Amino acid sequence: MSENSDWLDIEAQLQETKELFTEVEQRFLQVRRDSLKQQELQIHQEQIRAQIQDISGDRPSGNSKSSNKSKIRRKPNARKLTTKTGNPHPPNPHKEELLKQLQQVEEQLEQIEADLESRLLSWSSFHEPFWQVVRFVGIGIIIGVILRSCAG
Repeated sequence: MSENSDWLDIEAQLQETKELFTEVEQRFLQVRRDSLKQQELQIHQEQIRAQIQDISGDRPSGNSKSSNKSKIRRKPNARKLTTKTGNPHPPNPHKEELLKQLQQVEEQLEQIEADLESRLLSWSSFHEPFWQVVRFVGIGIIIGVILRSCAG
């Protein structure tokens, strides 16, 4: 009957190993999916920032093939550009929309980063290996004490 119980133990261990492997595989797929999504969001974030800079006029237009002579630009009359609120630049609805999109992308990136970090380090992933280490180190110490007492 001992042989039968050994086979049952092996089957139980094998089933447990399969379940752990499935969990690891699912976690790997989740990490890969989140990493790809993170890369896509970062690219989208950079595109939105570039569009915002283009709208704001912070970036030069990129006319590098023009002559090297510097052009004199006249400063526009500030009185003509002021709005009722006293703001020298009128509000740009497209820029505001881009800023909202940028904020949403940044929030999604933060969420993905938090998911990746929290799932990598969790107590459930360390629970069983921790107790196995405690058990086998304890057995090793006990065997070492017994051998030392026998030898000495």
